[in-house]
Amino acid sequence: MECQNMSRLIVRYEHGGAVRWGELIGPAPQSANDDVRLVPLPVHCATTAEFLAEASNVSTVDEAQAVTIKAAALVSPVTSDAALVCQGLNYASHAQEAKHAERKSNLIFGKAGSSITGPYDDIVRPADVELLDYEVEFALVMRRQFGARDRISRENIGEYVAGVVLCNDVSARDIQFGESLLQWYRGKSYRTFCPVGPAIWLLEPSEVADALERLEIQLHVNGELRQQATSQQLIWKPVETLNFVGTIQDMRAGDLLLTGTPGGVTAPVTARMVEIIQTHLLNDDVRRDELRTEMTKGRPFLRPGDVVTATLSEKESGRNLGGLGNTIAGATPL
Repeated sequence: MECQNMSRLIVRYEHGGAVRWGELIGPAPQSANDDVRLVPLPVHCATTAEFLAEASNVSTVDEAQAVTIKAAALVSPVTSDAALVCQGLNYASHAQEAKHAERKSNLIFGKAGSSITGPYDDIVRPADVELLDYEVEFALVMRRQFGARDRISRENIGEYVAGVVLCNDVSARDIQFGESLLQWYRGKSYRTFCPVGPAIWLLEPSEVADALERLEIQLHVNGELRQQATSQQLIWKPVETLNFVGTIQDMRAGDLLLTGTPGGVTAPVTARMVEIIQTHLLNDDVRRDELRTEMTKGRPFLRPGDVVTATLSEKESGRNLGGLGNTIAGATPL
């Protein structure tokens, strides 16, 4: 039976030594052991951008061609050539735990595309990292290029945004805050520091604006709920953020805008941490040692063997849009 879908869940998976594209016709997976029912798509696209250019040509799938695989075969639906543009402190709950004053400007930073890893791959804690943390986020997947001349509105955002995908902005806090002049890019860009997937929720242009207002994200560590929020709680909404980013840089099809994480990270900022950063901003050794002492007073940071799970869902309907499940692994000596 052939069916033509509006919104679709698109995955990439390994089969027969090749990476292929598919469309889910059953529930989105939550763990590596889940069975995944999908229809292989007749495209040969090396990148997410190439797939998005072809997607409209494969809008009809034949369920008679469906196959069932294990979710462990899924890889990131976003390829590593993507630019990762990130928002910081974009939920009031996270801004408050970071002891940040009322937000008056959008905080934008970057993350290496090579940090992208699969939805069920291990997160590798580098040998020089002690304070490993999580940040669940949903990301916008860009449909087309935009830049300084483009003006995005609620009415036309679907022309620029193809859909959304679940991410974990893994962060090394001792590098981010302890290294020379606060190394955000380095602290967030190690390989495996951005689990993505398991699926892109690919939307029709007319669906995007409404869909972005009814998302919910959650994150658990070893079964304990740590983070939960809805997209309606964002401080800086996608339209205004994309217009702001457009004043700085171009974005291309397949690029991601990670929209920020809610409260509940391992180490909320204390008054003492603020004092340390202000006092020792130009003294890296002292700042790093004192921050490490202060930040480890609370609950433990991620350690090898810990399991981090995250979910993305459509809040009103409760529709499951997929889950991440990543185990923390120690670095393998070179």
